[in-house]
Amino acid sequence: MKKNLSLLTIFFLLLTACGRKEIVIFYENDMHCAVDGYIHIAALRDQASKYTPYTAVVSAGDFIQGDVAGSISEGEYIIDIMNAVGYDAITIGNHEFDYGLDQHYNLMSRLNASVVCANLSHIGGSSVHSPYVIHRYGPVKVAYVGAATPTTYNTSTPTYFLNEKGELCYDFHTTDTYQQIQIAVDDARKNGADYVILLSHLGDDTELSPSVGLIQQTTGIDVVVDGHQHHVLNYKIANAKGDSVILTSTGSKAQYIGKITIPAEGEIMAELIPSVKSGVTLSELTPTAKQVKQTIDNITLLMKEQVERVIGYTQVPLTGKGKDGERATRNGETNIADFIADAMRQVAGTDIGMIHGGSIRADLAQGNITAGGIISVLPFNNSLAVVEATGQQLLDAMEVGVMSYPEENGDFHIASGLRYTIDDKIPTSVQLDEHNMFVGVGQTRRIVKMEVLNANNQWVPIEPEETYTVGGLNYTLTSGGASGMFRMMHPIPCNPIKDTEILQKYIQFLGDTIRADKYAMPDNRFEVL
Repeated sequence: MKKNLSLLTIFFLLLTACGRKEIVIFYENDMHCAVDGYIHIAALRDQASKYTPYTAVVSAGDFIQGDVAGSISEGEYIIDIMNAVGYDAITIGNHEFDYGLDQHYNLMSRLNASVVCANLSHIGGSSVHSPYVIHRYGPVKVAYVGAATPTTYNTSTPTYFLNEKGELCYDFHTTDTYQQIQIAVDDARKNGADYVILLSHLGDDTELSPSVGLIQQTTGIDVVVDGHQHHVLNYKIANAKGDSVILTSTGSKAQYIGKITIPAEGEIMAELIPSVKSGVTLSELTPTAKQVKQTIDNITLLMKEQVERVIGYTQVPLTGKGKDGERATRNGETNIADFIADAMRQVAGTDIGMIHGGSIRADLAQGNITAGGIISVLPFNNSLAVVEATGQQLLDAMEVGVMSYPEENGDFHIASGLRYTIDDKIPTSVQLDEHNMFVGVGQTRRIVKMEVLNANNQWVPIEPEETYTVGGLNYTLTSGGASGMFRMMHPIPCNPIKDTEILQKYIQFLGDTIRADKYAMPDNRFEVL
């Protein structure tokens, strides 16, 4: 009898093993409105569905912002596309807050997917979103835990996270991010999760964002799908117990599509698939890919008249790239930054115009300039703001922008009516708080020279006690962005026109043509000794 029971047990075990199918989970991070990438994701999922019933699509954040479709609709078009794909779980990136908290909640409620984030809560209260969700695939339970970068507080718009009294009412757990994630992971394991996948918008740099450190100081995570820094990653790191954890990231804008495979037997694995090798052809789209493409086509038609409207002409390419072809807006001067700063100064009618490098997201090719092209350059729906600042305040603010030079810094500023020189051999003495917000500057300064244009159009040294008017984006000047380095300056009422309208007005001021003799090259507004 025992023998028969043993054989029966073996039979059922074999039956279960034979019946179990592998689980395939496609992932992405930092899509930033790269809508065609969603067609590739849908096609890959359809292809996988032919050999397993257990498929999923997940995101590590930053999807509603970054191009025209997101900006025009305040993210709603992107949600429509993601719903057509059929996402299962997502975590939030810092740009999921770019349209304000009300719109954030609206978009997340419209998304037909689980929204997870373990380290965002109301001050002294509950989590804003569920820390994790468990999905069952046959006999296997997979938990998706979410994590947002604590820098969201200042890389989005800080005032969004304050109450009417100016008090912080949301907590990104800057000092205990690891602990909050570990609590969620442990709880998921306690509730039966066989695997834990962290959807992380933290970044992989241990100096700036903690994904690597997170793995090293936690247990129970099998895979970290990482976002925020736009890196291409796929390797293993030992956790606090010495167990291997996969750290993977797809770059940005569907550069790659990730694929996690949980086989019926063997170890969990991850691979990166170039979008161009996803097997998508317009003539033979899979059923879901067809639906996604149709959704995109409908949205494109709705936007067509608005985005294709010609508003001017440029005789030269306006680019944010340096001579090496790499991005230079966050650590150097570019002709497109000069152009935008000039636009801020002219339209605002101020002594100085400013633009921070992190806001510039596209180039303008030589030729006709369209409204859609302008939106791509400044996609964040900011508006014009004006402040009055002392020379000392400007010196302090610009010091923040160069604190990490030659490394990139989204708070790096190029100005119009102001130029400056730094000595990068001098260590920074900028002081930031736990939220990376500006506190002050110590004794040593990297900026060794700063000049402003006077009424006679002559460059003269900036006077610390003198006051100057500054025009720029509300994100920087009045909403606490760019590390809050302008928040002590005095706001001046102005017409808060949209950032894209500022550029359009300036193009009109230039006679509808951006001339080569003015903008072919950067204007030496930033120099390094």
